[in-house]
Amino acid sequence: MSIKQLKDINKSYISQTFETTVLMSDIKVKASKNGKRYADLIIQDSSKAMEAKYWDYEENEEFINSLSPEDAINIKAVVGEYQGQIQITIKQIEKANMDNVNIGDLIPTSNWGIDSMKNGLDFFYEKVKSSHMKKLIDRMIFSSDYFKKFSTHPAARQVHHNFYHGLLQHTLEVLKFGYTVATTKKLSERQIERLIVMTMLHDWAKIIEYKALPSVGFTEEGTMLGHIFLGAHTTLNVINEIEDFDQDDKLIILNGILSHHGHLEFGSPVLPKTVEAQILHQADKMSGDIESIMSFMTDQENEEDTFTTKLWNMGTDYYKKGMK
Repeated sequence: MSIKQLKDINKSYISQTFETTVLMSDIKVKASKNGKRYADLIIQDSSKAMEAKYWDYEENEEFINSLSPEDAINIKAVVGEYQGQIQITIKQIEKANMDNVNIGDLIPTSNWGIDSMKNGLDFFYEKVKSSHMKKLIDRMIFSSDYFKKFSTHPAARQVHHNFYHGLLQHTLEVLKFGYTVATTKKLSERQIERLIVMTMLHDWAKIIEYKALPSVGFTEEGTMLGHIFLGAHTTLNVINEIEDFDQDDKLIILNGILSHHGHLEFGSPVLPKTVEAQILHQADKMSGDIESIMSFMTDQENEEDTFTTKLWNMGTDYYKKGMK
């Protein structure tokens, strides 16, 4: 059986074998109880990324280790179920003929459109009037050193916006949510400027924390330091290079970046200390949570069950009948 996209796989396919072309974006070698090594893979196409088991790793170790995330592979796999979740077990892997493959068709991508997102970012850029704050985002967002990475990186490994242009889409969502609250509550122009700047920069360091697609996962710096520290540290260094940067703006922007997870137990080293920082935290949480729920429901929309399985990061299942 051949499938068009990974998103088409649902519980009706259980026990069936399928063939398709994917990217192998990550591999982790593990050992079973009997000591035999196997591989947990992340395979992906433009519709989604999925975990897959490959039990024959030892027999094909040299070939598997020769593959890079940019290599398209043809797989033959079986659909199974484990603890209520679909489990893919790969039976055969071979390198695809790259003459017949467009890598862009195998990378999950935002459906917002890059030109539309750039226009959205420009809209908020023009709201920042203070020259010192404008210099900050000019250097960290709009410079040739960073803009391509900022506009193409994912915003997460798995939980939300884990696709090409994902960081940019997430940033725009947070900007829209935050700006709506700020204008509704009649914050001052200076507060709104600071909110826009800290929002643009709150996840900026994910361009350092995460590998560029089609690879999936953390860089060494990301694993060791995390995007909150890396973002605040880089922002402080750039601020210190800008002449006469206002001290209050500096402290408020840095607090916003450091506190955007909202709670110490969720990874922020400090709590939000301003209205702007609290708005950023709530807007960031809303963007991540809603995207996580929507993508989770979409993944399971073709299954017959009335409810999804439990979404681990939200702690509940979701009702699917109202989706259309």
